Parts: sequence; structure tokens; C-alpha cells
Amino acid sequence: MEADRDPSREARGAGPASAGERSALAAVYRPGRVGVADGPAAVTIRERTGRLLVQVSGWPGSFGAVCASLENVLAMPTPRDGRTAVSKGSVTLFRVSPERVWIAAAVGLPALVDLRSRLGRDAVVTQIDHGRVVLRVGGSGAAVALNRGLPVDLDPAVFPDGAFAQSVIHGISVLVHRVGAADPGAAFDVYVPRDYAVSFWEWLTGVAQTLGCDVEPVR
Repeated sequence: MEADRDPSREARGAGPASAGERSALAAVYRPGRVGVADGPAAVTIRERTGRLLVQVSGWPGSFGAVCASLENVLAMPTPRDGRTAVSKGSVTLFRVSPERVWIAAAVGLPALVDLRSRLGRDAVVTQIDHGRVVLRVGGSGAAVALNRGLPVDLDPAVFPDGAFAQSVIHGISVLVHRVGAADPGAAFDVYVPRDYAVSFWEWLTGVAQTLGCDVEPVR
């Protein structure tokens, strides 16, 4: 079970991102070319930082009202299904189960201040970014690299911009979100459990090196 942390604290700039919490990938993350050295890299990888990940959950009889309150707080609709995220500005919402929504947002988002009290007693608000690493995988070979372990068709015709899937890569549970419309600008955010981040990183850079991979500085 995720530890219960207050997202309003990070919204005020007092969270891990502003305190310089050590990355789970610190021991293995080395910016530069991996694998094929000639020509442009087909895959780019970078760790995304400065982001909050907050889970809002509830119960079947009242979660509709919780979502209505969340829509008022964020001034954006909540997702209606578990296949397509909703984004506005720096905020992205994922419905990861019928009674659970993830909020991915920039640190410092004012709307997350006092989120618990603003959503009411039927909402369970839990900060979970401390348990996840987010990797942005981009380039013309991004889908090819991910599909060497991901059993989901990433063709933009069936997995368009905004689509996401919860699945398994290399025996690791992940959430994969397309944030680019199509090749060559395809990009995916991959949410990986922190405890398995190094194992996933080694798998990803291993499959990407045959395509030519640039590891970009963290940002």
C-alpha cells in the first residue's frame, strides 16, 4: 500500500523534487549515446522530474461525485475510460480503475493545495510519485523498442496521442502513455515502479542500443 503523503505540501514547493530527492536511477543514468554510434539516434530516453503523481480513489456509490468535484477543482473533465488520458496544460489525468484516477502534474500546481478538503470526505487522496519513475521515450524507434517487451500495439492508428495502457514489460508492471501523435515525433511516458526502475532501465537501454539511443540529461 502506498504511503499517504500530502500533495498540497509538494504543490507549495516543499516536496521531493524541490528537495533534490535522489533518483532511483542515479547509479546507472549516464547521458550520452548508447549502442549504434553512427547517424542520428532512433530512440531518446530521459527521466522526467519535477512532477507530482497523486491518486484520487473512492467507492462505487460516491466516486461519480468525487470526480465531479475534481473536475471543478482542476477545471477539466475526468477520463471516462481506462484507455485515454485527459490533458490540460501541465496536468494529465488517467483513470487507472473504475474508482481510481491518477493526476500527473507539475510541482507547484496551486489546484492541488488542500486537495483532500476540496474533494470531500468520500475521496481518498494519496501521493504516489515517490513510488514511480517516469521515463520519456521518444524518436522514430520508440515504439519499436518498447514493443520488444510490451504486448500492446503502439501503431498510432490504434494507439493515438493520449492513449495509455497498463501492462507488463520485462516482468514489470508499467503504465505507457503516448504523448506524441506519430513517427518521427512519437513519444511515450512510461511510469515504472521505483523498486524496479534499474531493472527496467537496463532492459530498455539494452533493446534501444541496437537502434541507436541517446540518453538525455534529466529534466
